[in-house]
Order: sequence, then structure tokens, then C-alpha cells
Amino acid sequence: MPLDPKRLARDAKRAQAQRPDSSIGRETTGVTRAVRAGLPVIRQLRAAGVTWAAIAEALSAQGVTQGEGRPLTATRLTAIVTQVEAQERRTAEREARRRTRPDLTTSSEIVPPPELSLPDPVAPAPPAPAGSGAHATEEQIRRAGLHDLRQLLKKP
Repeated sequence: MPLDPKRLARDAKRAQAQRPDSSIGRETTGVTRAVRAGLPVIRQLRAAGVTWAAIAEALSAQGVTQGEGRPLTATRLTAIVTQVEAQERRTAEREARRRTRPDLTTSSEIVPPPELSLPDPVAPAPPAPAGSGAHATEEQIRRAGLHDLRQLLKKP
């Protein structure tokens, strides 16, 4: 069966517009959404000594139910809270790793494009200091390699 690309794009856009706005792709129930929104309050209640069962009962009284209108249980609530906290932890770890990558820049660190003048290909660039911890640019690495190659091929 041949695929109609225009229809595929149109249908995909329509399906996307009908989906609820959420940054979490696996969030399919209202329970997870409600727990995610109420997590700071749930943490405060737990710190104050309120049991999971009491929190689950209070959420059920406000309409947060599991399945076909069954009241939320303490076991299900703790499972959802654990899942949401794990997702938040993974997101924070992923962002922390991303911030440490030297090859990525944030919008505030965008470097303007270099001048269009070409450097002298014969003059070697000074190599980056070895112990300075500074990251060498691609151009510096190329020039250092060219300098090393010229030293090897230099006639005695």
C-alpha cells in the first residue's frame, strides 16, 4: 500500500493537536499528572507525619482515582510518587551531564562567527599549555598536528 506523505503529515499534526500538553510521553493517566502536580504538598504532608493511606484517601476524595473510579490506594500512590521522583532525578542528572560537556554551549555562551580572513598556513599556532585545563579548539589541534608533522619531515 503506497503512503501519501501529505496525508501522513496532516494526520500526524491533527493527532498531535489532540494530545494533552505534557512533557512526559508516558503519562497516560490523570493520577500521575495529579501526583506530579501535588508532589510538593505530598512531601510536606509526609514530613509532617501523615501516612500514605491518609494522603491516598484525601486524593481520592478530590476525585483522583485509579482505574474505573476505584479509590487510590497507598501502595499505588507510593509507586507513582517513586516513579515521578525517579523521572525527576534522571532529568536532573541528564541536565547536569549536559552542562559539563565542553562541546555544547548555552544560548548565553554563543560565540560570534570568526573573521573571514584566513590565517597564514605556514606559521604554526602556539600549542595550548598542557596543564592549563583549557580546551583546545579544533583549529589549534589542527595547527599543532601540522607543526608536529613539519618537525618530523624537516630536512636535517
